[in-house]
Parts: sequence; C-alpha cells; structure tokens
Amino acid sequence: MSWRWARQHRNGGSSVLLLLLLLLWHCRVRPAGADNASQAYYTALINVTVLSPERGGPTLLRIDRGRYGQDSPKVEVKGLLVTPVPINGVADRLGCDPRTRFQVPPNTKQWIALLQRGNCTFREKILRAASHNATAVVIYNNISSEEPVTMTHQGTGDIVAVMITESKVKEILNYLEKNISVLMAIAVGSRVPPKNFSRGSLVFVSISFIVLMIISSAWLIFYFIQKIRYTSARDRNQRRLGDAAKKAIGKLTTRTVKKGDKETDPDFDHCAVCIESYKQNDVVRILPCK
Repeated sequence: MSWRWARQHRNGGSSVLLLLLLLLWHCRVRPAGADNASQAYYTALINVTVLSPERGGPTLLRIDRGRYGQDSPKVEVKGLLVTPVPINGVADRLGCDPRTRFQVPPNTKQWIALLQRGNCTFREKILRAASHNATAVVIYNNISSEEPVTMTHQGTGDIVAVMITESKVKEILNYLEKNISVLMAIAVGSRVPPKNFSRGSLVFVSISFIVLMIISSAWLIFYFIQKIRYTSARDRNQRRLGDAAKKAIGKLTTRTVKKGDKETDPDFDHCAVCIESYKQNDVVRILPCK
C-alpha cells in the first residue's frame, strides 16, 4: 500500500515538474511585445545650440541617452526650444494644466516643447503641445537618477516625442528664463533590440526555481523517510521471526541418548539431515511428526 502511494506521489511530482518546465519554456520564447520592458526602442541623438550674444558665439550642448516614444515617428526634427509660460505667476513645467500656453516667437515655423515628466500622462502632455502646433515634444525626467523610458502615447498623431534625462536640463532652462534662444536638433540613433528576459520573466523564473527546489527537497525527504520506515519494518520482521523460531525450538522435547538406545545401534535408520550417527550422551530434540 505504501509503495503504491509512493509511486502515485512520484508520478504527481513528475507532472508538476513537467508543467513548470513547460511554463518556463513558454516564458522564454514568448515575443518581446508581451512586456513593455522587453520591447525594442530607438535612441535619440540630441544636440542643443545656445544662441547667447554674451558669449560671442553659439554654445553647443549634447544630451545623451535620449529615447523615442513607442508611438512616435522615428524621424529627424529641428526647432526652437520653448517652455510653457507661467500660470498666474507660477512656472508651468509640466504642461498638464488646461490653461497651459506656449509663447512662440512670430514667424517661427518649427518649435519643440520642453516639458517635465509627472502629474499627467505622456499622451496628455503631447496632445496639449500638439494643439499649439508644436513640431515635437521633449519630456525630461523629474528625477535626475532615473533613466529615460520608452513612452507609450497612442493617438498622438505624427508629432515626434522624445524622452531625456534631467542632466543639462537645468542649464537649458536657465538660458530660456533669460530669454536666450535655444535650438534643438533631434536625430535618429540606433535601434536597441529587446532583452531576452523581461523583469516579469525573471521574477517568474525565480519563483519557478524556488518551487522546483521545494518539490525536490520534499521528494528527497519523503524518499528517505520511506526508506527508513522500510528498513525498520524489515528489521522488526526479522527479529520477530528469529524470536518465534527460538520459542518454537525451545518448546521441542529433548532427551539424552544413553547406552543401549536404538539410536546407538549401527543398523539404525539415522536422521536424513544428520551428518554423523548418534553417540552416547548426545542431547537430541524430538521433532513432531505433524
């Protein structure tokens, strides 16, 4: 009964292991589009030109680690950099307020809105800038230590959207607050392929590995417990059989062979299992015929 149960338990454990392995394989080969963290993206090469009369010539700045939005056209774009005008005397960096306005110089054909991340969705920021005829929208991170992400902003049309880090943005904002013209040129960089594993996949693999270890450990513990129980039961049976044999032998009648007994006669039909003939003073047990 115990071995039948052990066999069923082993088959059940094998089924669970097979299921987990299939899930791991599916997790590995699923398409990158299943997780936003594992999608391919395009980098953006951004050059900034500060037209400062005080410096006697243009100042060039380069912003690294720019990234095109997922729904943005991957094209080059140039234009004058513009930030929202203050609302009731308070600086508007986010572009989420319905009252957000951009003060664009007259006869400016192409301009780029510079907005900070936060308070509303990327889509809302982009659409608000597009409603004021912006050529592109550049959104910078609100935390300096964070890397840019691949923005999702469906339904924003053909307006270019790029995300950058906070690095050098404060310097650019300082120029803009002084009414110094700043030009920005965005070029398409390289395509970064998706990662083999997304964060969700790694978590799944880790959990699956832990589950596999637990199942394997449980099976080993069960196996050794069953082995110990089987060995103990076998030893008990052997001891019980040995004790029963000793008791049975102890109950047999014994007698001592004396001179003149028929067993000492040379012509006596000796025991079939005896090697030697009976001798005087031998102690023998009388086996029952039944």
